[in-house]
Amino acid sequence: MRFGILFEGAKLKKEAPDKAILDGQQRLSSLYYAIYNPEEKFPKRKTYYQFYLDLNKILNYEFEGSVFYEYFLNYKSWDEIRSKSSEWIDKGIFPVSILSAGDFDEPNQKYIDSENFDDILKEYLAHNREILPNGTTTHKIYKIFNGILNYTFVFYHLSSERELPDICNIFARVNAKGMKLSTFDLMNAFLYPKGVKLRKELWDNISNRVLKNLDSNMAENLLKIISLKKQDYCSSRYLYNLIPGKKTLRKDVKGKRYEKVLVDNGDEFKDLWKDSVKYAEKARRKIMNTGDYNFGAIKQDFIPNTTILPVLSAVIWLYRDEIDLSTNKMLKKWYWSAVFSDEYGRSADSVMSKDFREWKEWIKTGKTIERIYKTNSKYIDELDLKKSRKGSARYNSILCLLTLNRVEDFFHGQIVGTGDYSNKRINDHHIFPAKVNGLDPENSKTFTEYKDLIVNRTLLFDETNNKIKNKLPSEYILDMEEQYGSKKRVEGILCKHFISKKSIEYLRDDNFDEFILDREKIIKDHMKFTLLD
Repeated sequence: MRFGILFEGAKLKKEAPDKAILDGQQRLSSLYYAIYNPEEKFPKRKTYYQFYLDLNKILNYEFEGSVFYEYFLNYKSWDEIRSKSSEWIDKGIFPVSILSAGDFDEPNQKYIDSENFDDILKEYLAHNREILPNGTTTHKIYKIFNGILNYTFVFYHLSSERELPDICNIFARVNAKGMKLSTFDLMNAFLYPKGVKLRKELWDNISNRVLKNLDSNMAENLLKIISLKKQDYCSSRYLYNLIPGKKTLRKDVKGKRYEKVLVDNGDEFKDLWKDSVKYAEKARRKIMNTGDYNFGAIKQDFIPNTTILPVLSAVIWLYRDEIDLSTNKMLKKWYWSAVFSDEYGRSADSVMSKDFREWKEWIKTGKTIERIYKTNSKYIDELDLKKSRKGSARYNSILCLLTLNRVEDFFHGQIVGTGDYSNKRINDHHIFPAKVNGLDPENSKTFTEYKDLIVNRTLLFDETNNKIKNKLPSEYILDMEEQYGSKKRVEGILCKHFISKKSIEYLRDDNFDEFILDREKIIKDHMKFTLLD
């Protein structure tokens, strides 16, 4: 297997190299640019860079700032650089590119080995004698330059006979203390020789910014969707099986092992990627809309677990022609049981794979997905929602249930699941304000502990939250009744927020302790209804 490795600015030879750099290419590319002075603008810049060594500092053991750069609008050839040699002598500053430069008189000889350069060093030492340590010689300077040129890099050579997953596991162990490369980074490297530019062409060309920004791991999630579709598993070691031409071991229905290539070539991989993006967007819309059999996360921050998206996407992809009322109902039950169980926040890869395989079994045999019958009414009753903190899966799931319940803003009367919230006009806010004034200590013993949790939160316009400010609930409820001119209308609005008539009375009495206990019960009732509906 041959890999094409190209340093920034280097000329690609006709014959493809037979070795690949798994890690360290960026650092080596930087060294190449500094030493070889390619006629290329600095990566991601509109200018050309030159790097320099401050010999005065280095010889005085002042290494901080001893390497620096200048940038130019136009490329500086070695001829132009060498013409400034008088400045090297005056300032003690030498270009790093001198290490690769050739001697004009002797083309096969390096400039630093020429008599001309030796004369420059002698002039430099004479000119800077007073500021250099005693005994500094040209030999010591040559030692510095040659130390850079002959620096020994520690590397691990891996045989091309090794399986790709083995190579990646070895790399992960070696690289554990450094900047860790993601599975996506590794796949990007392994797919390149197959004609697939995973990052530059496939990922960077996704125009759907909402989908791309949904999760910091979205690029890898798209690979996981393909992996689920092709082999029912999606952990990192399985993703490498998607490399075109890679043989994998499979088992038939009788348990007999056989070899199979999951992806034949680069073009097939590109088609799979395109479908993965397509069905990921379908899944995203289902999660972030409020129609029938949608899941109500009207803002990205309200999505309970983005790790659910690969399974949902793969299911929609696999059964795109079979999704009917029955399948939608099953999707709904599975989604909410997954969210309420909170298992997608840990060991997500194994959870995703298990759920997807059970989805296929359900479609094939009708056997219920385990997660659905495990997350039952008893399970919900035993939850302690008072511990559900902002940003957690259960916290966000309840915000989504509020949206699907078509809650209306306290003062605007507008249903919060409609309209444009890109400017964050709506957020999860306190029912008993966090800095409420005049709360009776006897009725608010748990206020400090529970005030910021989901039992005291709902969806309101930011404007409404500012209007409530630090008011007692009894005060702003009177303001609502004055605005609407109807006590019944106000109660109707509050009930939509999972606030029972009993809890409304607790609000009128400013009784926080009783309010949060009753509201937790009402929220659980809605959770159970969602699973049963």
